[in-house]
Amino acid sequence: MPKATSKKTFRHGSVSVLLTVAVVAAAILSNAIVTALAMRYGWFINMNPDYLYPVTDICYDYLDTYVIPETADGDKIEIVFCDNKENVVADSTQAIIHNTALELAESYPNAVEISYLNVWERPKVARSYGVTASTDVVVKCGESFRVCTLRDFFSFSVSDNSTPLAYNGEKRLAVAMKAVVSSDAPVAYFTLNHGESFPDYSLLFAATDAGYMVNYLDALSFDIPEDCGLLITYNPAQDFTTYDGVSGTSEIEKLEAYMDDGGKYMVFVSADTFNAGGFDNLEGFLSERGVTFDHREGTEGVEECNAIRDLNHALSTDGYTLVGKIPETGKAAEIMADIKGTIRLSNATAITPAEGFAANGNGSFVKGNYTITPLLTSYEGAEAWAGGRAVARTAEGFNLITLTEDKSNGSYLLVSTSTEFASEAAMQSGVYDNESFLLTALGAMGKTDTPVELAAQPFAETTIYTLTTASARNITIALTAVPTLVVLAAGLIILIRRKFA
Repeated sequence: MPKATSKKTFRHGSVSVLLTVAVVAAAILSNAIVTALAMRYGWFINMNPDYLYPVTDICYDYLDTYVIPETADGDKIEIVFCDNKENVVADSTQAIIHNTALELAESYPNAVEISYLNVWERPKVARSYGVTASTDVVVKCGESFRVCTLRDFFSFSVSDNSTPLAYNGEKRLAVAMKAVVSSDAPVAYFTLNHGESFPDYSLLFAATDAGYMVNYLDALSFDIPEDCGLLITYNPAQDFTTYDGVSGTSEIEKLEAYMDDGGKYMVFVSADTFNAGGFDNLEGFLSERGVTFDHREGTEGVEECNAIRDLNHALSTDGYTLVGKIPETGKAAEIMADIKGTIRLSNATAITPAEGFAANGNGSFVKGNYTITPLLTSYEGAEAWAGGRAVARTAEGFNLITLTEDKSNGSYLLVSTSTEFASEAAMQSGVYDNESFLLTALGAMGKTDTPVELAAQPFAETTIYTLTTASARNITIALTAVPTLVVLAAGLIILIRRKFA
């Protein structure tokens, strides 16, 4: 009986081994056949980063709503790459942008087309667009055009401005396309002649992203133009003028008239702004709309302005570069519901609702037709420092950015207590959500076509690995032969052990 059992075991074991070998051999044969057919007919799935960033549905929705309808008169949007096609495609970085443009052209064949301009062969045409490099991309429609540099299509780290963190191509092209088809685009004017200084162009880029043309205004010499859709004062060092026996022109009166007509105004200051004092006129204008700043004359007769410090929610060791907090309830939470990222501020002061403004129960403060809403605060436990000492604490957090609405005329005033909020480090890094916050605030101020939801697409992997044909063949052999040999060896071992068991 044991002898019969041994023969049966041997027979079953042999069948198992042969069956395993046959299955593996069939897999190898199938792989060889499919590989041959793929080589013959080009059956490949491209795993290069060129195809990792398809145009999103959000972008298509934006274009369908705000851009494509404007091309109904027959003028196509032309995306011009400033080099020969073969050079653009050969460059891995430009190829990503090129693929996005190709997808848009294929999706909107009657509205979007691609062309190529060799800027070295046609320098006169390049100069007419203001092109400075063969990596630039021009988006044009009729006589209107926008030039995008290669860096415009990517977001970078705060600490490393050479290694991109995310691809921003669909947003950059969509915004440029929106700009060139909008013949009546509103203008964002930046005030001049108050010592305003910009560390970079990030705030100007944000205004452009929001759909504004950008210009500058000397309100001392000129009235605020009728096409002003947004007025911005950034980091002033001198007060605005009023009729005081010295100045024959009142900038404050012009601001009042602009706001009475439904104007939109943004003011960016910092704790340092008021250290020199002398902003009575501008502060009076802001106070009427609920905005006051905490500063006073110090013991040495020097003006001291509160600077907000929070060691528990800081991005710097001194505690003055803060992470802002969006209120979790009330009107501010409703406005900023889609903002989930980190908001960065530095050297911020605080806003206290002006006298006469009373809390209305939803996080806002009301006086007459004015409603002031803190959109961003510090976290609980933050301190206000002035003159080298802590001078104030609050359990609710200090108000860092506020929005005032005048219900009588539809005007809006946004005040940021940090100029660094709109710096390149905070707006263009791909790490913080400052630009989305600002675009959302503009939406709350009535600019509903801002591309808030067009977010940059982070790089999952920045290294491209390349295999030679020989390496790929060797890996294929290893992955097919080694398992076969292992299974065969295991089967023989089991067969022999059962035979002599």
